[in-house]
Amino acid sequence: MASTKAAAVLMVMAMIGVSLSQPGMPKKLEKEHICAGCRATVTEIAKKSGPAKKRFESRVMEVMDEVCKMESFRTYDYPPPTMVQACKVFLGDHEDTVEQSILGQGSDALELLIDKVCWKQTKVCEGVDIAKQERPTVYMDGKPMNSKSEELR
Repeated sequence: MASTKAAAVLMVMAMIGVSLSQPGMPKKLEKEHICAGCRATVTEIAKKSGPAKKRFESRVMEVMDEVCKMESFRTYDYPPPTMVQACKVFLGDHEDTVEQSILGQGSDALELLIDKVCWKQTKVCEGVDIAKQERPTVYMDGKPMNSKSEELR
């Protein structure tokens, strides 16, 4: 009897979990998502942890605990829900590596730090083409608009 109740509770919890999944999240993260998540996560942690030479472990850990949120990923390669999911997966697998690299950044530029973490140490970006995808054409009154080069009349 108790096992039947437990099974019923588990079934209800599973159904609630499925119904609460966020729209816009991919069913499965691809290597490109994890790579973008790595690059964005390292960028956000480095930015929010303060100047490289003045970083403390406690501050870096605090930032790492808070970084995988929608607000952190509004301007990156994929929609925020996908980036949050990629951030969580990436940090779940590579938290220690990221922490040590952020603390040991020294005078290295951010791009060198990203290269070190995402390609050399964790290898999550190995084989991924990170060239920016062409933006979709935006139309106004049936005419294609160049986002910044054409004026609205």
